[in-house]
Amino acid sequence: MSSLQLDPILLEAVIRGTAEGLSMTGLQPPPVGASRFYTASRPISVMVGMVGKTNGTCAISMSERALLHVAGALLGEQRNQVDHEVIDAIGEIGNMIAGRVKELLTGTSFEMENISVPSVIMGASYSLHFARGMHVVSVDFELGDLPLCDARDRFFTVTLSLLRRVAVAA
Repeated sequence: MSSLQLDPILLEAVIRGTAEGLSMTGLQPPPVGASRFYTASRPISVMVGMVGKTNGTCAISMSERALLHVAGALLGEQRNQVDHEVIDAIGEIGNMIAGRVKELLTGTSFEMENISVPSVIMGASYSLHFARGMHVVSVDFELGDLPLCDARDRFFTVTLSLLRRVAVAA
């Protein structure tokens, strides 16, 4: 993976944080790809701010079908339409993943103290631009229990983008 120039600490935090954050859902999607670039190519995203010695965001991006599947797993029942419960559920999943990532980064140079309330973004017509110097790791996961005919919906992405504060000498 070093040829991809991915930070191994952040890569491990995203993979483990997603797996452990989704544990309450019973879903165990394997990671299937990683990049140091973030693209918002799916119409639904959950953004959770991360602040402290390190600042940035944890973003989860997915299709509507994946949203319904993941939210339904957390709620314990199949969901067929997006409603306030589904939106609340996916926000909570964003919190669970970001919270685990935060805990996994404790004691590293990417440590942070707090996460924000999640924001759910609906619609694929947006772009994200990061400040220079951001450390970005984006990992694709596969929801293998969705039908193969829904291949585009089987994948979701968790992206961690962090900027370390520079220590100022006293």
